[in-house]
Amino acid sequence: MKNKIILSLVASALIGSTLSAQSLEDRLNHLEETIVKQQKTINDLTSATEDIEEIDERLEVIETRSFTDKIQFGLGMRVEMNNFDNKYADGKSYKANEIWRTKVNLNMKAKITNNLKFTGKLTMYKNWGDSTPRNMDKGTVQGRRPDGSQVFLERAYLDWSINPGSYIPLTATIGRQPSSDGPSYQFKEDSTRKGTYDALAFDAAVDGAVLTANMSSLVDGLAIRYAYATANVQDQSGPTEYYGADNKSYKKLKVNAVFVDKVFNSLPFENLTQAYFVRTTDLYSIPSGKKAIISTTPNTPVTVMPINDINIGDLDLMGAMFEASNINGNIDFFFHYTQSKAKPNGKLFAGKVGLLTSTAGDTKTKTGQALWVGTRYSINKDWKIGAEYNKGSKNWFSYTGGSADPLNKLATRGDAVEVYITKSINKYANIRVGYVGINNEYTGSGIHLGKPTKISEVPASMNGKIVKETKNVYVTFNVLF
Repeated sequence: MKNKIILSLVASALIGSTLSAQSLEDRLNHLEETIVKQQKTINDLTSATEDIEEIDERLEVIETRSFTDKIQFGLGMRVEMNNFDNKYADGKSYKANEIWRTKVNLNMKAKITNNLKFTGKLTMYKNWGDSTPRNMDKGTVQGRRPDGSQVFLERAYLDWSINPGSYIPLTATIGRQPSSDGPSYQFKEDSTRKGTYDALAFDAAVDGAVLTANMSSLVDGLAIRYAYATANVQDQSGPTEYYGADNKSYKKLKVNAVFVDKVFNSLPFENLTQAYFVRTTDLYSIPSGKKAIISTTPNTPVTVMPINDINIGDLDLMGAMFEASNINGNIDFFFHYTQSKAKPNGKLFAGKVGLLTSTAGDTKTKTGQALWVGTRYSINKDWKIGAEYNKGSKNWFSYTGGSADPLNKLATRGDAVEVYITKSINKYANIRVGYVGINNEYTGSGIHLGKPTKISEVPASMNGKIVKETKNVYVTFNVLF
């Protein structure tokens, strides 16, 4: 009996152990299956995450393409090195070598609708290592100045085709106009023409509206433009709290102009002829800022003066130009002539200087003129050489205060010569090496304030402050795409 009980207990233990072992194995199998399912879930989630990231990347590309489809961007960059040599009226010289500068342009274009387009250009222009703002404005126009790292709005305008397909199509151009880098700068730059208006008369940022009539249906290759511009000159004569508070706190400088463009399609080479008349009324002394940095004696060190803007008179510009490209496939030529007529009203800014006069009550018209000629020869597809000459008279003045040229040679009251050679690197880039020589015959080149004085007649006490000759040997590296 006792033995039966023992055998029964042993059998029960063995059966229990077997059942426990089977239960453990089942549990392990179940756990393994659970882990496999969880791993599959993790893999599915990982795959889904990768898919989402890929979708995000694709959406970003699509959004970028959608944005760039609306606005097309282009880049322009120039690095230049200048070596200046100034000779003063007293015979002493001052040299400034290796003056490096960088100019960067961000160009923008957008086709808003079939008859409405936008064009813009942002410019940064500075001397290397120089981030100190300096007022280099001549007082009549806005321009690109190497005065730090500021970004300057050089262009921003809308082209509105008013009546496309009609007998005489009309286009309105509204905003900051394409009034810089005009003809015939493109030859030296080895680029397409980037501006609309004669560079001898205009090289600055101008805000206004232009209406262009395409007259080709009447005369082949003819276009006529009417331009209107105004500068809202803030009146600084009243209390500060009233500046801009009402319409009486603004004065109006007005510009009205007519331009006639003609392309002679019968000639066996590319060409452009432009004639124009521009009238500026109520020209003010210093139309921007709260302090003026000017020279009371032309071509002398500048003086800081408080603003007291006054209307100093009117100015007319009239001129014509002709340029021809690819004559016999390798010769380019251009000729420009402009006459300026300054009409002072007898008032003097700061009691010292008026419109090309330093005499109170002087209302006599001051007539000036300038010419600019040049040619370029293409040795082959990579090498080009060119030469330019310009001459300005005693009372010559134009709106070129925004010129990218560090010497603004086209404003010279005297003679200027430039020779250069250009090497193409590829279709987007080139290197240019050149020489500029300027001989000033009169003081105050590029300045509309004060009476120009013949260099040889400047008082001996001022000879050490008057620049008679300037030379510049330069190298530029240009990229545009």
